[in-house]
Amino acid sequence: MKVFFIIFYCLLLVSCNSTNTIVETNETIMISEFEKSNSELVRTFKNDYSLWKNNNDIEYYEDLRFNLGMFDTFELMRESQYRKMGIVTDLSTIQSVIDSGKPTFLEGWSESCVYCKMGEIALKNLKNEHSDNVNFLIVDVSNRYLEDVTDALMFYEILSTPTYIIFDKNGNEIHRSVGYAAQGEKFSKILFENY
Repeated sequence: MKVFFIIFYCLLLVSCNSTNTIVETNETIMISEFEKSNSELVRTFKNDYSLWKNNNDIEYYEDLRFNLGMFDTFELMRESQYRKMGIVTDLSTIQSVIDSGKPTFLEGWSESCVYCKMGEIALKNLKNEHSDNVNFLIVDVSNRYLEDVTDALMFYEILSTPTYIIFDKNGNEIHRSVGYAAQGEKFSKILFENY
């Protein structure tokens, strides 16, 4: 019994004295406050992410968009951010959402597209207004951090960004527009008529 307590005490002592405590949860790595306080902030991209470097010159990326935590690679951070934003690339996933019995608003989007970023502002109210009755999907056309998007782009004939496609509750395409246009009211009317 004494041996058990000695082993338990040693394990407890070792785990409490660890300075590089990292706990993996899904794709996120959580860094203890002690380690973060011993890390150097390299740079911050406002409302996006911060780059940190610890004493061993290992880089970590902190999500600032959604407070998703710390990531050991930039790609994992971006993938998690994209998933949180509702960005998808898989054709079968997109089709299952369109076939769900609710109208769907599909947006062909790219991170590097200025007009897509401008469209986010114009579509914010649309998404808030119709989120209970309409599925909103964003397809990452440039596909830098998610699965291969080629099949989805070919199937839905998304050739440029931004592309906006509205499907009725039966999965039929009822509206398509390409290029930036602050058409929030027009989109809202089309969606409202197709609940």
